[in-house]
Amino acid sequence: MVTVIINWIYIAVTTYIVGNAGMRLFYRLFFKGDKACRRTSFYDLFAGIMCTTCYAQIYSLSGGVGRMANLLLLAFCLIYIIFFGKRMWEELSPSLSIRLLWCLPLLLLFALASSGAPKLIDTDWYHAQTIRWIEEYGCVTGVANLFYSLGFNSAQHYFDAFCNMKDLFGQSMHATGGYFGCLILLHGLSRLSGVKKHKRHVADALAVTEVIYSIIETAFFADPYTDMLPNCLVFFILTEWFILLEDEEEEPFPYAFLCVLGVFATVVKTSVAMIILLVIRPAIRLMKRKAWKEIVGYLLTGILVAVPFFITNVKTSGYLVYLASFADWFEVPWKIDVEILKYSVDSMVHAARAVDMPMEEALHGGLSWVEVWFKNESVSHKILYLAIFGLLLLDLAGLIGRVLRKEKIELPMLLPRVIVFIGLVYWFFTIPQVKYCWAFLLFPLAVIPGIYLEKAKGWKRKIVYLAAAGAGVVLLLFGGFYTLRTLGYVAEAVPKYLLKQADYAKYEMKPVVKDGLTFYVREEGGAVTCGYYVFPYLNDEELLNRLVVGDELKDGFSLQNK
Repeated sequence: MVTVIINWIYIAVTTYIVGNAGMRLFYRLFFKGDKACRRTSFYDLFAGIMCTTCYAQIYSLSGGVGRMANLLLLAFCLIYIIFFGKRMWEELSPSLSIRLLWCLPLLLLFALASSGAPKLIDTDWYHAQTIRWIEEYGCVTGVANLFYSLGFNSAQHYFDAFCNMKDLFGQSMHATGGYFGCLILLHGLSRLSGVKKHKRHVADALAVTEVIYSIIETAFFADPYTDMLPNCLVFFILTEWFILLEDEEEEPFPYAFLCVLGVFATVVKTSVAMIILLVIRPAIRLMKRKAWKEIVGYLLTGILVAVPFFITNVKTSGYLVYLASFADWFEVPWKIDVEILKYSVDSMVHAARAVDMPMEEALHGGLSWVEVWFKNESVSHKILYLAIFGLLLLDLAGLIGRVLRKEKIELPMLLPRVIVFIGLVYWFFTIPQVKYCWAFLLFPLAVIPGIYLEKAKGWKRKIVYLAAAGAGVVLLLFGGFYTLRTLGYVAEAVPKYLLKQADYAKYEMKPVVKDGLTFYVREEGGAVTCGYYVFPYLNDEELLNRLVVGDELKDGFSLQNK
């Protein structure tokens, strides 16, 4: 636990400084002056994660993201503190330290939950291996040829590799998931601490879901879990969006900044890409004002966030976005066979929809898979889906009623709901697993009752009260169940991991040699997991006959006769 807390403090301090610097630089370049341009310190913290991730991706193009990458960033932080430390300290939200103190017991519980061994199969399947590559060699050309899953390029892995503290603790830390969980927990509690002063309570309801989501994900705090950060970003974006609407904020900057964070969420996990559509509102407002300099600033910032992701994708797999076979725009010798991409997508969709159905029927049999998918889901997930479906119908009926009565519809309040609905449809018809879409799934339970409670009267208000009560019960059930599970993980960690986080698991693999380089493959019939220490892992020994390697691992890989 102690090593986890040290890791979190390092992440928080460095990302806050980097985020504060990034916000100030952006404002000076595209606006007048350098005044503070955020609403709370959470803006700086999330901006810092985004900037540090982009830095790690860019650094990875020249070598491993390890000690030197950290030293350079620390040098920047020190210089920034010398010149801007006083002002940065003044800009720090005064109440943040107080909140940290009264949240300390929760943060300690989260640190304990983060201290155990990784639990997700994806961690030992390819996440840990990907992070090891980035730590040791950076972004390696054609590395996906060794093992196709190494092509699943999430920007978060570069942040994970950057924050590993391997030189300090003698093992690669895997606690960033817990840090993201703490951040969204603090953001939710921060909003709820002033609930009596708020004009509207839609954002308060979303803050409740932030707290519940942070508790739900404690099971995977010890994993380099690439669904945690994008969902936290979406929660933050949507909660802040409704806070801005409640405060009647007219300045486009905070809305546009949230849209930039939406771009970042997408390069971490493309499953939340629909959140980018929020850009519609600030874009319209800026164009009406003819604020071309600001528009250029936001566009450039979004591009700068996305470009490192695209470059690392092309370098590792040959595709602009891995598994998006339509983005086959580069003729490079290390490119993965397009048939592998298509089969990988089909396998993922098949497993998510109905793994016990024939693949052809699950993929091309219309909606025949839906009944099997729903039947295979847990009872809690079934309750969640039914609650969401009912609330979406309620929202649709309310919107139709307003249109028929020619009542004014608050478009800024409507836009996030439409985006979430589109995101849920996209999720349902692609890979319908809850882990990819928690933020979108919990959103209707929080927002829809809150919006209609303000307007409904008479018998309609009773219906909305009933819907709100049902949504509240579902949220409480999830919160209660996962709280008990969290306490179980904490109890397991107390006797074992009070000082040091559990290390990655170790596996035995068969060594094979190619051009003087040793690779490791599974024994016949062995498990697909390879973990962190089996390095470098080769998925199929037969690939050795076609594998083209350089003098060193960092030189990259390609395959002959694809």
